[in-house]
Amino acid sequence: PKSITMGQLYGSFDEATHEWADGILCKLFREAVYDTRELQKWVVFDGPVDALWIESMNTVLDENKKLCLVSGEIITMTGWMRMVFEVEDLAVASPATVSRVGIIYLEPSTSVGTKAMVDSWLLTLPADVKPHADKFKKLFDAHLDDAIDFHKRNLKEYVATVEPNLWRSTLNVIDGFLVEYIAKEGDVIDKERLEALKDNVENIFFLALIWGIGGACDDTSRAKFDEYIKTKKNFPAKGTVFDYSYDVQTQKWKGWMETVENVPIDARKSFSDLVVQTPETVSYSFIIEHITTQLKHVLCVGPTGTGKTLCVKQKLMSGMDASTYTPLFLTFSAQTSANQTQDILDGKMDKRRKGVYGPPAGKRYQIFVDDMNMPLREVYFAQPPIEILRQWMDHGGWYDRKMYTKSNIIDVMFVGAMGPPGGGRQP
Repeated sequence: PKSITMGQLYGSFDEATHEWADGILCKLFREAVYDTRELQKWVVFDGPVDALWIESMNTVLDENKKLCLVSGEIITMTGWMRMVFEVEDLAVASPATVSRVGIIYLEPSTSVGTKAMVDSWLLTLPADVKPHADKFKKLFDAHLDDAIDFHKRNLKEYVATVEPNLWRSTLNVIDGFLVEYIAKEGDVIDKERLEALKDNVENIFFLALIWGIGGACDDTSRAKFDEYIKTKKNFPAKGTVFDYSYDVQTQKWKGWMETVENVPIDARKSFSDLVVQTPETVSYSFIIEHITTQLKHVLCVGPTGTGKTLCVKQKLMSGMDASTYTPLFLTFSAQTSANQTQDILDGKMDKRRKGVYGPPAGKRYQIFVDDMNMPLREVYFAQPPIEILRQWMDHGGWYDRKMYTKSNIIDVMFVGAMGPPGGGRQP
């Protein structure tokens, strides 16, 4: 609901012509009312609840069950309709709202937990990797919960993460290594690579654990996490565990600088155009490519002046396969609105088929959103430009603001960059 304005949600009068224009909710309500089949119909609101928009729902949520619009129209809910609100908290909800709804609290650590998610993930493994599922499960059982607990108690981050994000990030890194074992039509996986996987499983797991759980930490916390990991597994003594990549071909740990070729500096380039590779930029570039090629998303966090934008832009513009990946760049500011963000992205999309949009056929968009936490917060702290991006991540698209039909958007992934809160950046 916060990814659109109040007028687009409930409908509004045009200021110039005084014509009434329906909102998305009116359309959804009417569709549900006119559908006479005896089936449950759910209207789901996924996002923050605040007094700005939820107060107009009071007549819907009490025993009247009527949506009263500014135009004078009243739409009565049928017995088969239900309203569902999915919210993070009720910090700014009014007592009038809270007293009208039944509330179910989902405890993050117990409602899902790592065991259920790992079991689900093991079911999605490629057929050729399935024989190693038990080995992966033993490693997860032995180390994942322990590492997350250590993270909670001892490590600090520039921007706080939540527990599901930590284990999801770990699984994403492992998935990147298993892409080569997904057989395409008519292809057969090389037997040597299948044999090599047996010895690679443990090392792939630990590299994923290091970056999935320790990747967002500050330098002091990385040193602590380095000591913790070295008590669990033998690593090269020099440097920290973050200084090494695992080469699945040679089955050896290598320093990040050993994974890239030495490129001589072009004397004709201006000083401002020169980019000198460091272990940090190489490792971040690897993680960006490793995850975005799976159509998953990456967020780069760090203080101002650490080269986040430069590193990401260089990778997206010159480090990816140009025949498949096309970069798009967005920079948020304090005045960016959700409608602007939606219009910019919609303007780049081609129509694939009815209700489905995306990049030109055969391409994938990598959308880089810089200064992601800059948009100004509303009275009740929501940030609409971030809400519209979240709507795509959760539901695969957003509503066309003219026809109010759902537009599904495919073959895109997001790379974000942001600094810690402060200096105009929102918490």
